[in-house]
Amino acid sequence: MSKIAVIGGGLAGVVAAYRAVEAGLEVSLLEATHHFGGHTRTAKLDAISLELGEEFFDDTPGTLLNLCGELGLLPQPLPNLRRVVRRGGQDWVLPAGLNLASGFGLHQMAQMPVGRGVRWRLGTERFAAPASVKDELLGAFFRRRLGPEVWEVLEPYLSATLGGPAEEVTAPTAFARLVGLERQGGLLAGSRKLATEGRWHLAGGMGSLIEALSTRLLPKARLLPHHPVWAITRDSKGWQVHVPDGQLEAEAVIMALPAPQAARVFRPSAPQITTLLNHFPHQHSAKVYLLYRQNELALGPSEFFFARGEGYSSSALKLTHPNPELALARVQFAGETARSADSELTRLAEQDLAKCLQTKARPLAAWVFRQPSSRPHFTQGQARRVADLERELLHAPGLFLTGSYLAGPGLANLVEHSHQTTRRALDFLALASA
Repeated sequence: MSKIAVIGGGLAGVVAAYRAVEAGLEVSLLEATHHFGGHTRTAKLDAISLELGEEFFDDTPGTLLNLCGELGLLPQPLPNLRRVVRRGGQDWVLPAGLNLASGFGLHQMAQMPVGRGVRWRLGTERFAAPASVKDELLGAFFRRRLGPEVWEVLEPYLSATLGGPAEEVTAPTAFARLVGLERQGGLLAGSRKLATEGRWHLAGGMGSLIEALSTRLLPKARLLPHHPVWAITRDSKGWQVHVPDGQLEAEAVIMALPAPQAARVFRPSAPQITTLLNHFPHQHSAKVYLLYRQNELALGPSEFFFARGEGYSSSALKLTHPNPELALARVQFAGETARSADSELTRLAEQDLAKCLQTKARPLAAWVFRQPSSRPHFTQGQARRVADLERELLHAPGLFLTGSYLAGPGLANLVEHSHQTTRRALDFLALASA
């Protein structure tokens, strides 16, 4: 019998298995596909790297940054990139290094071509009235603190970053650090105190994190790719994880699947947990990469974010130069559009690129990566949803859940939540054996 069975080989599951193995426990890690890492993968084609999932991580919480050091990886500060919001037929260049997760660069919003009234509003931001509701929506938060004009510029950037309409997201869940700055004298005052952007990336791509973790796990854990889990049940002896060719027994289970997938696993034996998991909204997302000769796309490394009503099907477009001869465009889609066929997504990506850059170059190659129901959407009621799920889990001793839908946005939050979940599982096993 395994001490711990971890279901789901994405980043959260791999981190949970790694921490349990480091604690000296027998661990089985089950993954439905042939690879570990989930969407945290880097596809490498000669000298070109394509990130399938998140491309960077924040330094707070510091669990992921520390984990990279533990694994011998060398995170590097995220390169500065020209970021542009296209709204109302106008390009708004965002402050260099702007990071709304930490507040870095926010005080430089006053340097944008805004009116005198907006500058006055920003100058008196520290006197803004407090929130009238605890679960304040992100749009209401920014309008209250910085004014509606600034929100209109930030909204497309935030929607692309969060993978869904930012207007529907709650501020305490998505940007807890900003809410903290509000209580400490204001967003702009807090922003001025920040010395760095606080975002990091890995030169080998975020997939190198999964490779390093898998290398550590391989001799110590039981790694089971191609093992989709159909259901889990529990009796007096422990937990049974049901897979196509039988079952695996464990004293504790860490469920590290996204909420929609986890809900299907619980349906046969715990419909009440399935119901609660289905209350966590998720968005579809997809990326299209287009490769060009560099002389066909003259613009330097840049990232564009498109407001609704501008005539774009995508939410964001990023242009980089992997080598002196080539240019790579990453076009990001969200919502129902992301469910379109590969050929349609490629067509829409080429169309948006041509519109944005005023060019009609033909790509040398195109790649489509889709992530169905992969992006949690942190709408109002998130705290209540989490609390309801935690209360239900009290009736299932030895069962623990982790994932982005519980951790909040960003890889740093995900790794921290996975670490804390594993710690709770270890404490449970220690008490059970006492």
